[in-house]
Amino acid sequence: MKLLVVKPYIVLTLFATVLNLAGCAILLNPKTDTQEITFEAEDGREYDFYVDNALVCPHTDKCVFVHNKRNSICQHTVDLKRGEIVYGTLFYGYWQERSTLAKVMAERNDNECPEVWDGESVIVEINPE
Repeated sequence: MKLLVVKPYIVLTLFATVLNLAGCAILLNPKTDTQEITFEAEDGREYDFYVDNALVCPHTDKCVFVHNKRNSICQHTVDLKRGEIVYGTLFYGYWQERSTLAKVMAERNDNECPEVWDGESVIVEINPE
């Protein structure tokens, strides 16, 4: 019975090849400049979702909005409407102006919206009136 002996340099060569291919795959995977945010009506009823005064999702209880991180700060006004009546408004993102020192020291990127757990939604509250 003959034992198969693998030379150490063959193992190292195979290992280096796998690492090289993994690195290429990471480089070929482009970083996306968009971020999906799911907004949901608090009461589960259907509304027209307006983001920054533009109709994004008509007649639904959940809306997926695509935020462009490249050129815009995460600062959005979300309105839930039926016709011209506004049932709820949410100011989502970063609305408070920070000092220059705070901007330099912070790890937060204002162009990227606050993270939401996968499968979770940002809730838009309904005005009780």
